[in-house]
Parts: sequence; structure tokens; C-alpha cells
Amino acid sequence: MITGLILAAGHSTRMGTLKQMLPFGEGTVLEQVVRALTASTLRDVTVVLGYRSDEIQIRLTSWPVHTILNPDLHGDMLSSIQCGIRATCEDQAVMIALGDQPFISEVIINRLIVEYEKQSSGIVLPVYNGKRGHPMIIGPEYREDLLNQTEGGLKALRDRYEDHVRTVPVDTDAVLIDLDYRHEYEQALNRLKGT
Repeated sequence: MITGLILAAGHSTRMGTLKQMLPFGEGTVLEQVVRALTASTLRDVTVVLGYRSDEIQIRLTSWPVHTILNPDLHGDMLSSIQCGIRATCEDQAVMIALGDQPFISEVIINRLIVEYEKQSSGIVLPVYNGKRGHPMIIGPEYREDLLNQTEGGLKALRDRYEDHVRTVPVDTDAVLIDLDYRHEYEQALNRLKGT
């Protein structure tokens, strides 16, 4: 079984406003990610919060997710990953998703899950036009490695275990799109209106 872990603890410094709560579709940017993961075959879903967690948590009360707080409010993404990993069972695989990828769908998530469950080990991630994206599934065998990691993020783990990586080709760049800057958010809104 695989647990979903959504990283949503950041300060959104480059966006200039709390991007997790920006309007998107019928909810917020973060809720689009939550919707995709909770609609998939994942066992359960946990959202890692940090900056302005109270506001975000209120918005998530109607969703079937757990929330946890990264106590390191100034920590980087690695600290949020480690916080989320500690909250999962030791023998549990984890799908790590970014809280600012609103075009991710349950179809993509389920395809990654199917690929992972063929071996129930290793690292599985999506690829679009030769570029690797997110979400990423990580087997429990990397738990201690991630918890002991002091710098870098998922890419550093992936690079250490390159021969353990299995990729799933997808036909959408949704796995590459995250929203760091205002113009990226505006582009995403325009794309949403066009669909």
C-alpha cells in the first residue's frame, strides 16, 4: 500500500502571496492536488503544513486528508519531506506530491501506482518528453536514507539510486508544471479557462 504525502508548508516567497490558497477551478491550488490524490487509489493522504498552517487547515477540513505541521517553519522542502516520512509507517511506500501542481490528475497518479506495485520497491516517477516530473513514489527501503539526508531533496535521493528508478511516460506536461511565480499562476489560469 502507498500513502500520499502532499508538501504544502512553504512560504511562497517567490509568488508574493500564499500560493496554496490561490483560487483555482472550484477551489484553491492546493485543493486541486488534494482532489487528485484523494480520488486515486492511494491508501490515505497526508498534507504537510507549515507557514500559515491554520488558514490552510481550515480550508482542508472538508477533505478526507490528515494534516501535520512541520515544526521547522523556516525549513526547506527536505525538512517537510522528512516530517512527512516520520508520520508514515516504516513499511509504507510514499507518493510525494507538490502542493502547487494543480494539473496533476488521478489518472496519472494511478498509473504511477500500478507501475510501483509491479515490484513494490524502488523509485517511480513520471516523464514527459524526456523530462522527469512529480509526483514521485519512494519505497520504504529509502526511509532511513531520506531521514538522514542533510541537503538536497528528492533529486539528490533519485541521483544516488539512479539504477532503482523506473519511469512512466505520460502525455501531459502536468507533471512538470508547478507554480512558483505570479506569471506561472496566471498562465495556469489561462490554461484552465481554455480547457
